[in-house]
Amino acid sequence: MTEEDPDTFLDDIGATPIHRNGKRMAGDEERVVLNVGGIRHETHVSTLRTVPGTRLARLAERHVLAKNKKNEYFFDRHPAVFNSVIDYYRTGELHVPLEVCGAVVKRELEFWQINQHAIKSCCWRHYKTYIENKRILDSFNRSLKKEQFSLDLDDYKGWKKFQMRVWLILEHPRTSKAAMVYGVVSLLFVVISILGFCLETLPQYRPIVNTSLSSMANRSMSRCGNGESESMADLKPDEGLYILDIICTVYFTIELIVRFSFAPIKKDFVMTAMNVIDLLALVPLYMQLIFNTDNMRSCYANEQLVIEIMFVLRIVRMFRIFHLVKHYQALKILVYALKASVQELCMLAIFLIIGMLVFASMIYYAERKSIFEPSDAFNTIPKGFWWALITMTTVGYGDIYPKSLTGYMVGAACAVSGVLMIALTIPVISNNFTLFYTHVRSKGGKDGHPIAASRESLMVHSEDSGGTQDDKRKLSNGSLVVEAYMNGTSTIPNSNTMVVLLIPLF
Repeated sequence: MTEEDPDTFLDDIGATPIHRNGKRMAGDEERVVLNVGGIRHETHVSTLRTVPGTRLARLAERHVLAKNKKNEYFFDRHPAVFNSVIDYYRTGELHVPLEVCGAVVKRELEFWQINQHAIKSCCWRHYKTYIENKRILDSFNRSLKKEQFSLDLDDYKGWKKFQMRVWLILEHPRTSKAAMVYGVVSLLFVVISILGFCLETLPQYRPIVNTSLSSMANRSMSRCGNGESESMADLKPDEGLYILDIICTVYFTIELIVRFSFAPIKKDFVMTAMNVIDLLALVPLYMQLIFNTDNMRSCYANEQLVIEIMFVLRIVRMFRIFHLVKHYQALKILVYALKASVQELCMLAIFLIIGMLVFASMIYYAERKSIFEPSDAFNTIPKGFWWALITMTTVGYGDIYPKSLTGYMVGAACAVSGVLMIALTIPVISNNFTLFYTHVRSKGGKDGHPIAASRESLMVHSEDSGGTQDDKRKLSNGSLVVEAYMNGTSTIPNSNTMVVLLIPLF
């Protein structure tokens, strides 16, 4: 039996001797040591050349040319990620460690100049989660920045400085005690206004109309100034609620004027949805006061229409409840979560529309009494839209329902498909809300207290304010800076200082 050559045996099993025949190996067969974060990795120069255009491939070329006798290079990088990187050179498959944050993986891949798309599909989902979360959080942070404004007190004197201070009180309830008091009072008026609106629907508080609406409908046309016009019916609401409505309307009118006067950017103020709602909510009472005057009664073209417009606009006051968004961060985060989930919501709407069309058509034909005679409940396909929508959303009012075996089968399929449609979409919105809420709380410190926020607590400090010399250096030039007060012992806040918490938590 012939003795096998040792070098041939080592090649067969994939092992390489440290020295071959007592001589150092050269070229691609030469081994190189990569010390990454204190962990040494040994591999062949040829291995590093398997992925051209990367940092290690260029290192291999220079190593051969430089004839480095130590054969060792040190990189102060993440060692766990490098395990995956070096395996990529050896096997051609890039698998990333699941226990490492996606941001770290991305940073390391960029350093080693490896395309992120080389990650295998089994690990891509974990990495893609980081990419998606980063995209969503970047959009969330941009939305928050739109609500922020920079303020350098050296640039604002007199009225401008006073304007900005008052604006903080009006828009940011947690900036000072005065802002908190104003916020509570404003919220109280909102609640009273909505409560009065609801009480008006009770029988004992409903407005009394002098002339019946049926007769008013027949008096749609009148002429102004010729003495032939008929007077409009006077609305007589409950006296107490009417006085309460006047008080609330006066308050909201003054508030809207003041907020507009002190708004730093008037265009943004006018374009804000809540400000438009506040304006529309004031219209009904003023319409009632104006159109019930003697001079205006003879100028109505359609009394019925005027009353209907007034009553419809009164519904707008219910939307004032969204002022709670300024006081409770969770509501604002919910709005952002819905905005971030627009694509998923559109997808859900498309699914529901398709399902509604399909199942409404199916139930119409399934419930027909005969070929030419539809059922009493589903006599038209549009009427089946309502049934299909209510069934897919698993509400099931029971006002109309199938009665045949075929109809039962269609109804069951409709309900199951609706559950699947909603189950695939709603978790996305829930995940976005959880992501935003966790992100905001993480910026608020471990205890979640807003004062602990290091990047969201903005200090507005004047030149003559108190505080230590160190604090004054941090707030040099009287400008708006980001500062953390983790222990709550800072001496900066005083009568001339306001803490602006742009994303307060509750």
